[in-house]
Amino acid sequence: MKKNLSILILILLISSCTATEKEEKLSEIEKWKLGWRMIVSSTDENYQLGELQFDSLLSESSEIEPKFLITGLEILDKLGKREKLVQVINGQDQETLQVLCNTNLFTQNLNDVDVCKSIEKEKVSNPKLQMELVKMYVDDQAVRGNLQEDIITKYSLIKAEIANEGEGVDDRNRERLKEIFREHGFPTKEMVGKDAMSGIFIMIQHADYDKEWQKSQLPNIEQAVQNGDMDGQSYAYLYDRIKSNAGEKQRYGTQFSHIDPANKTVELAPTEDMENLDKRRMEAGMMPIEMYKEIMLENLSN
Repeated sequence: MKKNLSILILILLISSCTATEKEEKLSEIEKWKLGWRMIVSSTDENYQLGELQFDSLLSESSEIEPKFLITGLEILDKLGKREKLVQVINGQDQETLQVLCNTNLFTQNLNDVDVCKSIEKEKVSNPKLQMELVKMYVDDQAVRGNLQEDIITKYSLIKAEIANEGEGVDDRNRERLKEIFREHGFPTKEMVGKDAMSGIFIMIQHADYDKEWQKSQLPNIEQAVQNGDMDGQSYAYLYDRIKSNAGEKQRYGTQFSHIDPANKTVELAPTEDMENLDKRRMEAGMMPIEMYKEIMLENLSN
């Protein structure tokens, strides 16, 4: 009887421990928020906190979203924890390695990592068009005060040839995109690469002076996201911009109706189904809405 009782107690203890472990596991939305907090820590150069957050993500799952994984590796690189960085990289599958080993920020740092030596570098079927689109993208950002040093270095662009005045850049880029789409169709990542595809989205996003054409590109952006040629944020930002420009409710909370840095108040433009906004933002690969508001206020305050 005593033996049976001891066995029963042992089973209950094991069951209790297992239940506790399960309860301690983070939900998907909690992991998502933790990943974005890590990104903020990295941006704030609080690398010690960022490493702790990265460790928590690693302990939760062997599969981490690429943007969180890349940020975590950047943090380890900043802290000089090379051995730990390589260990994390070695644990990734081939698809993830393809992304990591071709990431701009790591192109140089990872060249001597053994697993990256066997990863094929990004190749495109139309390098001439790739270069043209990348230059257009760099011009778009340069006139907005964002000189993309990493892109300029990666593609060996000549700084003297980069646009330094905003007048006419958006119009010129938009009209050239129309010509490119007529000639080649809507480009793909296989055709022009990830950076050029990012540039295409940004230039369409800035085509507010031709709203009908901008709106006509939404299905192309949606298809590109479905094909893995663009990220989900691209569709979300363009969808919201088009809806807000038309006086309709946005879906992803990317557009604001009022921002007051002095009083630290921010109001979203009219948004549908506010209760599930963060869920939609998570599915699109975006940060939590409250974090987005805080960052907008900080950027405008500086």
